[in-house]
Amino acid sequence: MKYILHFFVLWLPFYINAQTPQNFGFRHQQYVFENDTVHVLIKSKKGDENKKKPLLFYNQGSKAVPLIIHNGTQRVAYSCMLEGFVEENYHLVIVNKPGVPLMAHKDSLLGREYFKNKEEYLHTEKYLKNNNLTYYTKTNLRVLDSLIKFPWVDKTKVVVAGHSQGSSVALNICANSSIPTHLIYSSGLPYYSTIMSLINRRRMKETSKSDPKIHKYFKDWQEVVQDTTNYYNPNRDSNKMLFSFSKLENETLLKLKIPVLISYGTKDESYPFNDMFHVETIKKGRTNFTFFDYFGLGHSYEVKVDNKEMKKDYLKTVVDDWLQWIKEN
Repeated sequence: MKYILHFFVLWLPFYINAQTPQNFGFRHQQYVFENDTVHVLIKSKKGDENKKKPLLFYNQGSKAVPLIIHNGTQRVAYSCMLEGFVEENYHLVIVNKPGVPLMAHKDSLLGREYFKNKEEYLHTEKYLKNNNLTYYTKTNLRVLDSLIKFPWVDKTKVVVAGHSQGSSVALNICANSSIPTHLIYSSGLPYYSTIMSLINRRRMKETSKSDPKIHKYFKDWQEVVQDTTNYYNPNRDSNKMLFSFSKLENETLLKLKIPVLISYGTKDESYPFNDMFHVETIKKGRTNFTFFDYFGLGHSYEVKVDNKEMKKDYLKTVVDDWLQWIKEN
């Protein structure tokens, strides 16, 4: 597969008025695959950009979020949960989503996170067409194949991680490449991932009566399986996205021979399915799987405190556990 590569190694102060990825501490690569430009950011410890270190390849969750969100002079949000925790020992890799700008001013976003047309509240067509497991897996595999050739990459340790929907992408990268040495499957769901996540999220909030939205999810799923390639729906996620991310993943996971970490909070909608997969791996005598279940934590490893909508973030504790697991495996 032919590709065009532009590679920059330029480090500038973190706070600066001119907005480029380098201004915010990133190296920026652009790949052209099949007439589609893919933007890749690499975050390394300052001064260690060309030092040989392992890769930690992170796959984003489901939100259409620019990788760099700023207020005109500095960053105001992070799209990668690992950033700031792993650069001491790893080169951190993040791939931008199709049809989403690599960088954006916070005022151009809806709710500081979603990139949509603010007048029509719609995603771009490029994003809608490519927001599916096949596209992300194919693209990220090609990026990984190219990155591994750089002299600053320690090929003996290549960790592929994914959170939420990104866990499915990370899994499929590992299932289709011999390069990864470790997989971190964070807040994923091994059984019909996205549709079961939607349903169980509502189930967990039911109290004295059934939630009617649950029945709508079953109706939506019926529509999805009848037309799996439709990538446009103004009222919900597209059929193509839902179908591609709602497959059995336990069978693919079990085919892996590399060390696999399954990480999740016990207040996340994925918890019963990850517990179920834990039972399955024990039954099959599989020893390459490790399970970290975080009591009382939610989807992104947070918890409400003092009966308020405030949340205490346990992310550093979680990521430190992951890094220790990588060392031991």
